[in-house]
Amino acid sequence: MINSIKKTIAYARRNGIGNTAVAVMERLRDQRSDNYTYVPPTEEELEKQRKWYRSLLNNADKSKMLPLISILVPCYNTDREFLKMMIESVQNQTYGKWELILAEAPIVSKGRAIYPLTEIIKGYSAADGRIRHIRLKNNAGISENTNAALDASRGDYMALLDHDDVLTPDALCEVAIAAIKNYPRLIYSDEDKCDAEGDRFFEYHRKKKFNPDLFLSNNYICHFTTIRSDVIHTCRFRGEYDGAQDYDLFLRAVGRIMWTTDYEKQIIHIPKVLYHWRSHDSSTSANPRSKMYAYDAGKRAVQDFLKANGINASVSHLKHVGFYRVDYTDNIFTARKDIGVVGGKIVDKNGTMIGGNYRADGKVRFDGLPKGFSGGFQHLAVLEQNTDAVDIRCMKIRQELTDLYKEIFGVSYKDTTEGKSIKAESIGTDAEIREKSIRFGQAVRQLGYKVLWDPRYETMI
Repeated sequence: MINSIKKTIAYARRNGIGNTAVAVMERLRDQRSDNYTYVPPTEEELEKQRKWYRSLLNNADKSKMLPLISILVPCYNTDREFLKMMIESVQNQTYGKWELILAEAPIVSKGRAIYPLTEIIKGYSAADGRIRHIRLKNNAGISENTNAALDASRGDYMALLDHDDVLTPDALCEVAIAAIKNYPRLIYSDEDKCDAEGDRFFEYHRKKKFNPDLFLSNNYICHFTTIRSDVIHTCRFRGEYDGAQDYDLFLRAVGRIMWTTDYEKQIIHIPKVLYHWRSHDSSTSANPRSKMYAYDAGKRAVQDFLKANGINASVSHLKHVGFYRVDYTDNIFTARKDIGVVGGKIVDKNGTMIGGNYRADGKVRFDGLPKGFSGGFQHLAVLEQNTDAVDIRCMKIRQELTDLYKEIFGVSYKDTTEGKSIKAESIGTDAEIREKSIRFGQAVRQLGYKVLWDPRYETMI
């Protein structure tokens, strides 16, 4: 409750009382409709994974397929009970080919380096040789501390785990299956939050498949992320982005494949909760204002990534911390050769969203969302993102697609994102407009272009 009040006050200071009132209304509505219950994997499911692992492990030829997963955990002044729960969540995995590297930074007191976690970690490592303890000479920051764990690693894949969070027992097996199947650069899963005791679970984050422009708006990948060894050793963590070091790393890890269609095979989403992010008084999950510097670092990480890829753009904070907007200095079709179409919202006279962002099956994303609402705790309705199709009544396209546009819609191209209108009756009924818009989006994507939905644009009908 106290953290919720702090969040609300901080939001009001940034965005004003009016916007805060709308945000509170949306939050209350979301809480009333939130009926999430974490359902752990059954013992039958876990035993099936154990048998799969043992069958490969005991086969001389197939055992080579099993990747060694190195779990990197920088530790500093960690709550002892949280640390134990984290370690035991790794030990309870159905997949056994892992190493847990705990890089402990010292607390300096009266000029002396003190390692308060050493005794606990040594107890675990003595009983389980897969648990390794590194005592760092000093606390060089989370990036350099994690790099120290990385340098000591031997794995085929590197998994990132915070010192006070926990994995579900099926986490590493799910990652290993994905790694064997595709050998991708990066693997991530769904997650939720848990209370300090680890008994109550909430805020299930059901993530999308990798969405390049959504990822430029927010590090929605977050936990549980595993990266191929050669990729992470090449990229490494950078201390100047501490607080958003994961975001900076992930951006560089996906690299230039973001602008191609290769990311669909190289970046794998596991649609299961494999990670419980612990929410306590000092954690970012409970109180984002506790690490405001992290969100400034995230903004710089996106800006740096775009610059490194030769894209002229400015990055700005949105109303909610940790969420960003990218504005392109050049024409977007000049700046982004991968974007074929840009579209926005279709709203009624009350500002309620009734169209514009379409799924391939014709359903409207954020259908009925009231004016001023952001679309839930991940604020998806106010973020730039790739989608299946957008509406011709709020659309602009690159020049190369004008013939395709006329072929499908039967009219010459007109940019309708800047207040211009198009005679809807020249295209057909609302249902026909939607059907043609979706067909156009499908054709554009088949040509290798992305469709970008930008909520800044809006057409009222």
